[in-house]
Amino acid sequence: MEILDKIKLPDDLKRLDIQDLNTLSDDLREVITKYTLSNGGHLASNLGVVDLTCALSYVFDFPKDKLIFDVGHQCYAYKILSGRLDEFKGLRLKDGLSGFPKREESEFDTFNSGHASSALSIACGMARGDCLGQIICLIGDGAMTGGLFYEALNDVLTLDKKVIIIINDNNKSISDNVGFVNEYLKIVRKYGNEISCFNIETLNNIDGHNICDLIGKLKYAKNSDKSIILHVVTQKGKGMPCAEEDPSKYHSVGKTGTLPCYGQIFGDTVVELGKNNKDIFAITAAMTEGTGLSEFSKAYPDRFIDVGIAEEHAVTMSAGLALAGKKPYVAIYSTFLQRAYDNILHDICLNKLPIVLCIDRAGFVGGDGETHQGLYDVAYLGSMPNMSIFAPKDAQELRSILKWSQNYDQPLAIRYPKSEIASDFGNCCEIKLGKWEYLANNNNKNVLISNGEILSNTLKAAEILKTKGISVDIINARFIKPIDEEMISSIKNDKNIFFFEEYTSNGSIYMQALEYLNKAEHTSHIYGVNVENKPFAVASRKELIEAANLDVESIAQFVLSKN
Repeated sequence: MEILDKIKLPDDLKRLDIQDLNTLSDDLREVITKYTLSNGGHLASNLGVVDLTCALSYVFDFPKDKLIFDVGHQCYAYKILSGRLDEFKGLRLKDGLSGFPKREESEFDTFNSGHASSALSIACGMARGDCLGQIICLIGDGAMTGGLFYEALNDVLTLDKKVIIIINDNNKSISDNVGFVNEYLKIVRKYGNEISCFNIETLNNIDGHNICDLIGKLKYAKNSDKSIILHVVTQKGKGMPCAEEDPSKYHSVGKTGTLPCYGQIFGDTVVELGKNNKDIFAITAAMTEGTGLSEFSKAYPDRFIDVGIAEEHAVTMSAGLALAGKKPYVAIYSTFLQRAYDNILHDICLNKLPIVLCIDRAGFVGGDGETHQGLYDVAYLGSMPNMSIFAPKDAQELRSILKWSQNYDQPLAIRYPKSEIASDFGNCCEIKLGKWEYLANNNNKNVLISNGEILSNTLKAAEILKTKGISVDIINARFIKPIDEEMISSIKNDKNIFFFEEYTSNGSIYMQALEYLNKAEHTSHIYGVNVENKPFAVASRKELIEAANLDVESIAQFVLSKN
């Protein structure tokens, strides 16, 4: 670490020779590997761009020149080189470094980016705004499956300002790359064909691990008067043999537990359902492993579709499948499904099509920070006509709703968190649209209503309350929409009704029930604890739940405070 310890800012690289720069790359990979394996994070993608990041820092003048990352999970080396080596040990920990570019963290971070395909659009705006310095976009080839990239590429042709576009071609997204873009780049890599992007000059097949050659090409781009594309070929996981061999496995690493997670249960169940129901299709957007669909893709390859980083297409294409009489299960993370808002509303809901949205990473997501929290799906899906929303309390209820959904003839969203399934409630009453279930019903004055993972905390809080002399009734509000108006109406007047939910209050069962009970002139005291509508920075899922006052102790204290 003799060289890395001397690097305080990117300008310090300019005094190094090529041998020193190669040594620096080795040092960076050592640090990145150490703390990513320890704290969790994106490993293989960051190892692949270390040499490129060193060359960029050598040639350009950051932060005067602007480096825009796309997706953003390849910024670790850049963070270290821009004065954050000492802070890197806190990567993805509470009050520590974000795993993505973050403007609040450093003047070197140009744009808070955690989702794909946006960098070139940002660059077009900055160029038109007469931004001082060079504008460089570092774009992963996986991000080129997103439609926004092509909208921006079309716009680049109208610019009278210069943008440098670097395509980091590592032949991988998170899962294997798919589609035309992938096949095209394979030909370019194999035969040395030129990438042709209208009349933009392109330098092809640059070795992304030859720092000397990279510096030469980057200097040429820096001195060019016009926009230019550099096609840089890198190896995802470079320098770590196991990550080079299996970059998908090491794309994102973290602590693995012994209990199954919701994604695994979802994946196993759709495989089982697919045996007898030949109409079932599974669709994802570059998240085959993450959504639990690996086994389905192997068992039924003709009924599995990975569209790449193209959530809008995934949703609308599924509408076409439904129109053709098929039963699509669309598995997308909550934070990424946001990009398909209009497609869900216009193409699914207004057409009343029987598509099941399987929303992984719903609720708090530890480690990834503001850009990846799945807190908003209830708000935007709840505003849509014909959409129903379900939150399973455990593995059995997730299996049950998936089986039930096969014969449901309208849109349905099933939301579940990124977590192990620690609770097994041991019962699951028959699922009927919009119907809840009592887990404890003794006509107590206090009624606690919750769903999903937070229901377990609510039950544990009830045990604490019992020691304080307060007994409670508990309802599993598994359907967030529609709410169970019949059960709500059956709660007698003058009771204390509490709602505890792991999403923002817009569209929540608390807000729906409050409106309904007010119209019914119900005299109960109604309280809701939802997630505050603000950004939640890097922390563990447990810490985030505590910050939202949805942990066991906070729930118990809240009920006590109202009695």
